[in-house]
Amino acid sequence: MQPDPEAVTYPMAGQAPPAPSFEYKSVGIRFVALLIDGIIFTVILGAISAAVGVTEGGCDSATYVGSTITINGEVAFYGLCGYPAALFMLAGFLYFILLEWLWGGTLGKLAVGIRVRTDSGQPMGFKESLIRNLLRIIDSLPFCIPYLLGAVLVWTSSERQRLGDRAAHTIVIRRSG
Repeated sequence: MQPDPEAVTYPMAGQAPPAPSFEYKSVGIRFVALLIDGIIFTVILGAISAAVGVTEGGCDSATYVGSTITINGEVAFYGLCGYPAALFMLAGFLYFILLEWLWGGTLGKLAVGIRVRTDSGQPMGFKESLIRNLLRIIDSLPFCIPYLLGAVLVWTSSERQRLGDRAAHTIVIRRSG
């Protein structure tokens, strides 16, 4: 059934059309997307580790991804050390920045049906994606409870924005189509 054309109100000349309404997404679904992205990072870490080899023993670099464990009184480091670790960290930043800029979301976000847009609903540019994702470092504080600050900011925002979203003027919404 078609709507009655007489019942539809159109903006008069000089008036702005009504603001679009969005289905803002909160912490739960964004967390699921982040878990999916974490699985993808595990695969990336495995690929880099296979290509360059895992450092076993010690790591003298300030840049590392891995853990130090003690077995029978011997302390050992297992993970990526130096440039392979830096490559992994760079891949992580580029993953979020480039995919959100080019596709409107990471693979995790797209899998759960959400996307990132400007607060006006338009696709975001590289600058917005860069700002949003650089501030992810602050949103992920404190490290003892990752993303606690980001979650609190999302819960207290009517548009469900974390710090990175607020600074970049972006929103996370349901992906249509």
